[in-house]
Amino acid sequence: MTTTATDFNPHSPTCGIAEAIAKLPSEGGRVVIPAGTYRLRQPVMVPSNVRIVGEGPATVLTLPQLRAATLAHDAPQGEGEVVFNEPPPFSVGDGIGLTDSKTAGWHGTHAVIVRVEGRRVILDRPLTRPLSVELHAEAVTLFPAFWSETQTDLEIADLTIRAPEGDSRRWDFTFSAIHIVRCERVRLSNCTVIGWNSDGFSVQRGYDVQVTGCQAHNCVGHGFHPGTGLGRSIWSHNIGRGNGGDGLYFCMGVHHSVCSDNVFSHNGENGIGGVANGGDHHDIISNNVCSYNGRCGIDANRGEEQMMIGNLLLSNSQSEPGRYPGIRLHDLRNSSVQNNRCGDDQGTPTQTLSIVESGDSDFNLISGNLTVGNESPKVVGANSRSQGNLP
Repeated sequence: MTTTATDFNPHSPTCGIAEAIAKLPSEGGRVVIPAGTYRLRQPVMVPSNVRIVGEGPATVLTLPQLRAATLAHDAPQGEGEVVFNEPPPFSVGDGIGLTDSKTAGWHGTHAVIVRVEGRRVILDRPLTRPLSVELHAEAVTLFPAFWSETQTDLEIADLTIRAPEGDSRRWDFTFSAIHIVRCERVRLSNCTVIGWNSDGFSVQRGYDVQVTGCQAHNCVGHGFHPGTGLGRSIWSHNIGRGNGGDGLYFCMGVHHSVCSDNVFSHNGENGIGGVANGGDHHDIISNNVCSYNGRCGIDANRGEEQMMIGNLLLSNSQSEPGRYPGIRLHDLRNSSVQNNRCGDDQGTPTQTLSIVESGDSDFNLISGNLTVGNESPKVVGANSRSQGNLP
């Protein structure tokens, strides 16, 4: 069954999109979001067996201008209300995130405002962790445009998500434009995220996920973020450009996954970062272009069992010329680095190092790489091998 979010309703926190999803039968179906700009005051939750599809760049989702407020008192875990220093610039139905410098990430709380009574705000759920005024506890009207948790067989396709105006700080990954948690059989395709105040695409935990043909431009955080034990995922034919963090950031326990045929350029940190970090294992990173990034083309550290094959690492180390290599292997073991091209095409090179092993790296095979224009690969592990590379 297909329903269409045709009844644009600016008084609805989701502009009628959640209402269109609710009209689907129990077995699911498709929701079409026609061309237009939809200003969300709450995130849209995507349930199992539902496909959300827009009309490409003509379908734009965004948020009202960001508003933030600081808490006047500490709030204990399990509390269902908070008090601010002044009457907050929030309204009933607003989605907000509540954090302090300690309770961010998975420890923060995402809630919807049920009632506003002067400086006191009642939430639709209890705080997942305590909030401390001393640790700069605050709330902000930022949330994922789309999120889903513990669902199966869902898809989001053919639309654009633009950052709201206002606060330009970097918020943690749970505020990503699309945030998927513990889901299986997920497809994100042909979506673009522009300027988001967090990461563009976040998929945490779960299995059998495809993120293809998507773009993340100028997000304050990372462009793409697979993490927290995600398995059997494919990230391909995506573009991440001008993001403040990495073009794509592997984070903790990503396994049996493929990152291939992407272009990550002009990002503030690495083209592809966090590889192997935090227990990632048995992943393939192949045929990607990582160019003009602030740090490394690919940064792989503190882990094992990675394959980096056939990538182009060009003119990286923009933030500190000469410091960061095309591929960094730090405390990395049992990995294969083959048939990559490292070089620099600028008049004044910034990427002078090709492939560098450091720390406790060992048992890595570095072979068949073309590093003309960069220094030859450097190996420190007694059992690592660097062979057949063309300097």
